[in-house]
Amino acid sequence: MTLAGKTALVTGGTRGIGLAIARTLHREGAQVIAVSTSRDQVEAFRAEFPSDEARAELADVRDRESLEAVRSRIPDLDILVPNAGVNTRCVAVELADEALREMIETNLYGVFVTCQVFGPLLIEKGAGRVVATGSLAAIHGMNLRAAYSASKAGLSGLVRSLAVEWGPHGVTVNAVGPGIIRTPLTQQYIDANPDRAQATIEHTPLRRLGEVEDVADVVAFLASDAARFVTGQTIFVDGGISAGSDWW
Repeated sequence: MTLAGKTALVTGGTRGIGLAIARTLHREGAQVIAVSTSRDQVEAFRAEFPSDEARAELADVRDRESLEAVRSRIPDLDILVPNAGVNTRCVAVELADEALREMIETNLYGVFVTCQVFGPLLIEKGAGRVVATGSLAAIHGMNLRAAYSASKAGLSGLVRSLAVEWGPHGVTVNAVGPGIIRTPLTQQYIDANPDRAQATIEHTPLRRLGEVEDVADVVAFLASDAARFVTGQTIFVDGGISAGSDWW
C-alpha cells in the first residue's frame, strides 16, 4: 500500500484521529499537509515533522477563503482527507443553536467546501483519492448525539454522490466510519464515566475500544492503489458494533 510520491492533505490533521491519519500516511511514504484551526497544534506538528515531507497549515474548514489560501500554496495533490469534525453531547431539545450550527458547519458544510476547494486538483489530474471521516453515528442512533448523527449521515450521502460525479474523472470517494475510538477527547469522557467504556466493550463484538491507528490504517488502504475499485463506500471501523449485538 505504498504511498510514495503522493501528496496528501488532512483537515483536522493535528490531533486525535486526524493526527494518526497524518502520521500513517507519512509512514507509508506520502508528503502530508495537515490543516488545523489551532496555532499551538500547528506548531507542535511542525516540531514533530521538521522536514519538507510533512507540514501544517492554519485554516478553518468553515472558511472558504482560508482553504483557498492553503490551496494556492499546493502545486499538486493526490489524496484528500476531509477529517475535521466536532461534537457536543446534549439532549436534542436543549442543544444550543451555536453548538448545532458548529456541528453542521464543520462536519457537513466544512467537508463539502473542502471537497469543492481541493477536489478540482484531483479532477484535473484525472486521478486521486478522497477519504472523509464519517462516523458509526451515521447509521447507529446514539443518545445525546442527534445533531452529530445527522451531520455524519449527511456526509455519507455526500460521499456517495461525489463518487458518482467524480468517478468518470478517475477519482474515488469513500469514508471511514469510526466507532468508539480512544482519542484524547474520548479518553476524558471515559475517565469521567468508566462505566460507559465497559458498556461499550460489552456491546462490541471484538470486545475492545478502537484505537486511532485502527482508523488510520483503513484510511491508508482507501488512499492506496489497493482500493482502486472501491468508491462511494463508508467503511465502518467499529469493532463490529454496526454488525449487531449478542446481548439478546
